[in-house]
Amino acid sequence: MVFSRKLKIILEIVGFILAIILIAFLLYLVFFKSTATPPAEPNVNNANQNTNAGLPGVNNANVNIPANYNTNGEQPTQLPGVDNTANGGLTKTEIITPDINTQNPEMAGDGSVRYYNPDDGKFYNVDNNGNISEISKLMYQGVSQVTWANNANQAILEFPDQSNVFVDLKTNKQTTLPKEFQDFTFSPDAKQIAFKYLSSDPEKNVLAIASPDGSGARTIEPLGENEDITQVDWSPTGKVVATWTEFIDANRQEIGFVGLNDENFKGVVVHGYGLQTQYSPDGQRLLYSTFSADSNYNPTVSIVDANGDDIGKNNKDLELNTFARKCSFSADNAKVYCGIPKEQKYGYGLEPSILRGTTDDIYEVDLKNGTKKRIAVPVDAQGNPAYAVNKMFVAQNGQYLYFRDEQSGQLVKISL
Repeated sequence: MVFSRKLKIILEIVGFILAIILIAFLLYLVFFKSTATPPAEPNVNNANQNTNAGLPGVNNANVNIPANYNTNGEQPTQLPGVDNTANGGLTKTEIITPDINTQNPEMAGDGSVRYYNPDDGKFYNVDNNGNISEISKLMYQGVSQVTWANNANQAILEFPDQSNVFVDLKTNKQTTLPKEFQDFTFSPDAKQIAFKYLSSDPEKNVLAIASPDGSGARTIEPLGENEDITQVDWSPTGKVVATWTEFIDANRQEIGFVGLNDENFKGVVVHGYGLQTQYSPDGQRLLYSTFSADSNYNPTVSIVDANGDDIGKNNKDLELNTFARKCSFSADNAKVYCGIPKEQKYGYGLEPSILRGTTDDIYEVDLKNGTKKRIAVPVDAQGNPAYAVNKMFVAQNGQYLYFRDEQSGQLVKISL
């Protein structure tokens, strides 16, 4: 009896182990072996295999390069869940200047975008369709700041040693300007420049205008020791050459407007600190951003009338938390587009570097009816949000939006 009981126990143990092995084998057959597929046969008869076959919106995309690579910096034709145009969600982008950290990009009067390439010292133009061409054969290495004329053919170059050069990129004319000339802006017709004349004697500091080559200079008004509160910025109407700011109390400051002929323009009272401004293309309105304790020291964007007797009217908060430099008007002055940081980190108005690594969504504001909506989340070639706006431009034809990426300096395009 004892032997039989031991034998029975042994047989039960062996049977249990065999049952476990059998169950494990069956699980392998059901969940693993059935999903395995043999490797695809190499496409030796058709070198142009369609690598995007089966993705939505792709027709006859015959390529012989990896699916996530494009020699123009452009993404593949379509990624799942990514729109080709700005419809409110993930949006395809095209890198216009691959591997180029563009410097001082600016929109010209014809709607094209021009920039300086510090790598080769040359100047380039991007037309309304995204095509790039050299503006001139002139080369300047080590430029620290480029101020463009509205006609795109002229610019003032500033260098680290405080030397300045006016260049006509069409005629290749070059003129050295005095080192005392600083903070330049061109008139709307590009026939004059405004600037600060700053010397070692504050009593001689003035706001002045001259021809672009520095000739015919005349004083607009003395600056004294107030040059740091004066921003030289010629308005598109041609009536205002600069603005100044002065605090009224701990929470408010006034924006003053400086005319060419001692005009007594009204001021605009704004709330907060860290003022950034941008005129509409027609000069009728001024977009500005400030920050305060009420906004958690994050910038808020507002708009106000800024021409003649209307200065200060219709001062409206657009309820966008971003810097004015991240925004752009449409060519018809009817809409504003802004890059809005996805993460609104406390206090980034005081310290913008807090936003490092944060991507932007693109918002559109219709200035006629006041509606606001997100139109795009710009993504990279893998379909991931990857860009933050440093400066933005809207093509004159209204079909494209360009921006300089904060991190790489590349110019990026999305279709509207």
